[in-house]
Amino acid sequence: MHPGQVVATVAQMTWARGTEQVLRSDDALGGMPAWLQWQIGELNNLVLLIRSNLTSLQRKVVVALCTTDVHARDILDEMVQSR
Repeated sequence: MHPGQVVATVAQMTWARGTEQVLRSDDALGGMPAWLQWQIGELNNLVLLIRSNLTSLQRKVVVALCTTDVHARDILDEMVQSR
């Protein structure tokens, strides 16, 4: 009944799992910039999707996901900068 909530929950789970995997890896300092770049690529894909022909509901879901992913990107960027 709430597709936007499902999308948001899965996106957060994916981000948390990926971030934890990098932090637990043997090369977290090298892996974090790569994880950040992957996140930026996904964010760019969302921007392209927003610009496509979407229904009103689809656009609202993707915009909400994009907003969340911008915050996730900022957190990763801060982690990379602070090493």
